[in-house]
Order: sequence, then structure tokens, then C-alpha cells
Amino acid sequence: MPMITCPDCKNEMSDAAPSCPKCGKPNTKTVTESKSVGLLLGLGIFFIPLIFSWFTLRKGHTTKAKVISFLWLAVSIAIIGAQDGTKSNKTTSISSTTQSTSASPVKAKKQEQITQVGIREILSAYKNNEVGADNRYKGKLVQVTGIVDDIKKDLFDNLYVTLGTGAQFEIPQIQAFFDDSMNNQLAQLNKGGQLTVVCRVDGLMMNVLAKDCIIK
Repeated sequence: MPMITCPDCKNEMSDAAPSCPKCGKPNTKTVTESKSVGLLLGLGIFFIPLIFSWFTLRKGHTTKAKVISFLWLAVSIAIIGAQDGTKSNKTTSISSTTQSTSASPVKAKKQEQITQVGIREILSAYKNNEVGADNRYKGKLVQVTGIVDDIKKDLFDNLYVTLGTGAQFEIPQIQAFFDDSMNNQLAQLNKGGQLTVVCRVDGLMMNVLAKDCIIK
């Protein structure tokens, strides 16, 4: 171990001693940057460099340890920044795709052919042969005019109107479902009144279900 001389009392002492054992003068030549990075600190720096890199600035850690920890901190920040940029681009792409997709059905609905059908015709078709009626109407847009029987909400608060021929105890009827945006218009309807709707037929379940309806 190297020996040095105390500048005050000229006593020889180890260069690693914190102070002169004879006069007590602090050893300004003590090798302080010799502390190695422990396992826990090393793991902390690797996984959470933003916090643990700063611990190497404490007295005793080597310059090499400080340089390595802060280089890793810089690399980590760069990686995080790159990932955020990628996520932002993905979000923008998804948003654009969503807007495009949401616009497509509207455009498709305007261009899609609407079949006009009498209320008696479609109800009779489903009453006599559900399979044949599905082949003819299911999934298609139809325009139908009927007599309002009920204006209600189902268990999930979905708005619907049942339309029939006006006969009592009529089964099936057309059960036309509407978006919440149609709330005010439906609120003005009266039972027994005539109503024309454009809907997409969804098959038979007690009534002939019709989705995405609008009032003509």
C-alpha cells in the first residue's frame, strides 16, 4: 500500500487513510473513487436508470461506473422516446383507419339499393316460411310503411317501434330499432299513426327484427 507524508506533521501514513493518525489532518489524497457498483444498484440502474443512475454520483464510485450508468440512462431515454413516437404514429394510423371505416357504412348505405316492401307482404312471408323470408329479406335494406303499435325501450334501453297492419294481437310485427339520436323524433310519435321507415332486416325472433332504422 503506497505511503504518503502528512503535510503538517510530516508523519508517514497510508494514502488510503482518511486523516493523519498523528495530527488528525484530513487526507486530501485519499483515493475516493474506488467503490464498486453493487448488485442491487446495478440492477436498479439497468431496469430504472432514470432513478438509480444518480446514485453513482455519491462519493466513492469510480468515474467508469458514472460514465457507464449515465450512458445507459441516455440510451434508455432514447429508446423510450422512439417507442412513444411509434405509438403516436400507430395511434394516428388507427384513428385514420377508424374514421375511414366509420365513414364507409354511411357511404355504403347511401349507395345500397333499398327495397320497398308492403307491411303485409313481409309479415306474411315471415309468418308462413321464416327460411324463405330470410333468404329474401335478411341483411337487406327495406322501406316499409306500417301502423305504430308500440314505442318503447328494451331491457338495454334500446329504442324501438313496433309496426303492423293495424290488426289486434298481431304476431309477428316489425320491431324497428333506432339509434339514440332518433330519441326526439320517436318521442313525437303516437300509437295508431302511420310511419315509414328504412331498416336492415335482421331475421325473426317473435317479431321481424329490423336494425339501424331511420324515419322517412
